[in-house]
Amino acid sequence: MKTQKAPSLSPNHQPARQPNALTIIEILFVIFFIAILAALLLPTRVTRGPSWKTMCMGNLRQLEIAWMMYAEDNRDRLAQNIARNIGGGHYATTANQVGSQPGQPYASWVLGDASQPDPGFITNGLLYANLRNYRVYKCPVDVKKNSTNGPSLRSYSMNAWMNGIPAWSADGVNFLRLTEIAKSLSPGKALVFVEENPATINDGYWVQSPGSPTIWLDSPAHYHGNGCNFSFADGHVEFRMWTDKYVLAGSSVRFASDTTAGDLAWVQARCTVKAP
Repeated sequence: MKTQKAPSLSPNHQPARQPNALTIIEILFVIFFIAILAALLLPTRVTRGPSWKTMCMGNLRQLEIAWMMYAEDNRDRLAQNIARNIGGGHYATTANQVGSQPGQPYASWVLGDASQPDPGFITNGLLYANLRNYRVYKCPVDVKKNSTNGPSLRSYSMNAWMNGIPAWSADGVNFLRLTEIAKSLSPGKALVFVEENPATINDGYWVQSPGSPTIWLDSPAHYHGNGCNFSFADGHVEFRMWTDKYVLAGSSVRFASDTTAGDLAWVQARCTVKAP
């Protein structure tokens, strides 16, 4: 018996397929690929803020330890905190300014203005010998540029009542020695370093005064979910979430506080105590 050959389909009888149409398997593969990308990218976006906040807190802990070590190495004397209005040409305008180097009368924890791109303004400061890393002075969220369009080198300032030169006023106690703090203000409530508003940071001297209970004299930053980090004289670091509308608006130096928020009162109570 002869086997019959199956009739071949003519070109007009080939199975039809829509041009450029995706099969079910191809569609499932695209959905799977998009899901994988979302799983990889979404955690990065969610955790970036908290990780930067933690890195910033780590920077402040290192600065705080260096500050305490300096006092231990210098017979309890706190590192000087030189303000730009000291006068007499004693505020450093160059990183190598005579009289402003460690061991000299106008040495300071940092020199000059935060916008200066020269790392020498940090490395020639009084705390650097205990740190050996100028990147510790900058919050990773701070993307402020200086006047030459390079990155700024510092995000943190020091409480002006911690051996501030000159003393801000007679309204509060200007602490000169580490052991003096505990006599009038608990070390756990004595503010040392703060993240300053990137629009206003200049010298290393950050002022709030009991003589100005409704005015922010210097502005705090609000990098981390509308808050910022502080370090204290006992070595701990604390986060404060701001509710003061003027702080959140990024207002400039010397602006009114929203007294109903209580933020300024909280800060002032941790900067100094009223002079006896």
